[in-house]
Amino acid sequence: MRNVLKSVFSKKVSAAVLTAVMLFVSVFSMSMIASAASFSPRLSAPSLSNKYYYSDLNAFYKYDYGMPNCTAYAYGRAYEILGSEPKLSWNNAEQWYDYNKSNGYYKYGQTPKVGAIACWSYNGGGGHVAVVEKVENGQITFSNSAWSGKRFYLSYASTSDKNAGGNSWWNFQGYIYLGNFSGSTSTTQATTKKVTYTTGTYKTDVDDYLNMRSGAGTSYSYVTSVPGNVTLNVTKVSTAGGYTWGYTSYNGKTGWVALDFCAFVSSSTVQPTTAKPTVQPTTAKATVQPTTAKATVQPTTAKVTQPATTVPAATVQPTTVQATTAPVTTQPSNDNNNDTPYMIGDVNLDGHVDVIDATEISKYIVSISTLSDVQRELADYNHDGEINVVDATEIQKLVVGNN
Repeated sequence: MRNVLKSVFSKKVSAAVLTAVMLFVSVFSMSMIASAASFSPRLSAPSLSNKYYYSDLNAFYKYDYGMPNCTAYAYGRAYEILGSEPKLSWNNAEQWYDYNKSNGYYKYGQTPKVGAIACWSYNGGGGHVAVVEKVENGQITFSNSAWSGKRFYLSYASTSDKNAGGNSWWNFQGYIYLGNFSGSTSTTQATTKKVTYTTGTYKTDVDDYLNMRSGAGTSYSYVTSVPGNVTLNVTKVSTAGGYTWGYTSYNGKTGWVALDFCAFVSSSTVQPTTAKPTVQPTTAKATVQPTTAKATVQPTTAKVTQPATTVPAATVQPTTVQATTAPVTTQPSNDNNNDTPYMIGDVNLDGHVDVIDATEISKYIVSISTLSDVQRELADYNHDGEINVVDATEIQKLVVGNN
C-alpha cells in the first residue's frame, strides 16, 4: 500500500512539474513573440530623462563617456530594445564586433536587419557603431550619435553598399544581431507606403545644412549649403546612390539636393526662399595660429564582469597633432602636386575659413556628406594625413579666437 501511494504521489508531482514547465515555456515564448513584435524604430533623439541613455544603467554614461558618443548611444539603444543589460563591449567602437564574435553573445553577419548594431573600424585607429532602425525599399536607416558631434542623428545607406554608407577610410566589419525582429519589420514594410518623389515644392528638413551638388549624386562637386526650413522649387527628379535628387535653385545658384532630407509641400511651385543662412560666417584673422591638440588619456577603471582590458572609451581617440606654422588666410595647402587656389581649411570653397567649414568636416566624418579630392586636401587642417574631429576643432578654435 505504501508503495502504491508513493507511486501515485510521484505521478502527481511529475504531472504538476510538467504542467509548470509547460506554462513557463508558453509564457516565455509569448513574451519573446511580444518583444519581437513590439520593436519600434527610433527616429528622434531620446529625452534626457530616458534611463537607458542618461543613467548609470548605461555603462558609458556611468564612467563619464556618455552622449554625444556613438558607443554610449548604441549601448543605450540596445538596452532599450532588449529591456535588459546588453552583452556588448565596454571598449572602443572598433572592438565591438570582434568582442561579440569571440564571446559568442549574439549572432552576427553582413546582412542588415532591424535592431542590429552596425560596426566599422577606421584606417589608422578608431571606429563607429550605429543601430539599424529600418530596412525598406533598398535603403537602410541608421540611428547614431557622434563623439564631439551630434547627440543624435539619422544616416542612410543602400542595402547594396558593402560599406553600409561608411566613408572611404571606414572598414565595415558587420552587424551584431540583438534578436530576431523580422516580424515587426514585415509589419512595418506592409503598412509603410513607398515614397514617390515628384516635381513641385519642398522644404528642407535638416538641423543645419543640406549640400547642393552639381549633379544627382554624392560624387558630384559641392555647389552651396542650403539651411533647414527653406522652400525649394524642384523641376527635375533623379535617383542615384540610394537617394532621390531634385534639381532646384537657392540664392542664385542651381544644383541637386537629396529629397530624402526634404518634406514635400505641394505639386505646384511657389516663390523660392532667398534668405541667407541664420549663422553668418566669420572671417578668420591671419595672425591667429592653431595650437597642438592634446592626446586623450584613457581611464583604467573596468567593471569586474567584463574582461580586465575593457574600459569605456570614446569612439575616436585623437593623437598628438603637429601645429601648422603659417597664417591660414594666405597659405594654400603645401602638399605635393597641389594646384588649388583655396586656403587650407576652406572646405566649402567659399573663400573663407569659418564655422561652416568645421561643420562640413563633421558631416564628412559621420558620413552625412562627401568631399571632393580638393575639399579633402583642404579639410586636413593640421596636415597629419587624416580628416577627423581634430581638424574641425582646430578650425572652430580659430574662428572664436580661442588659441
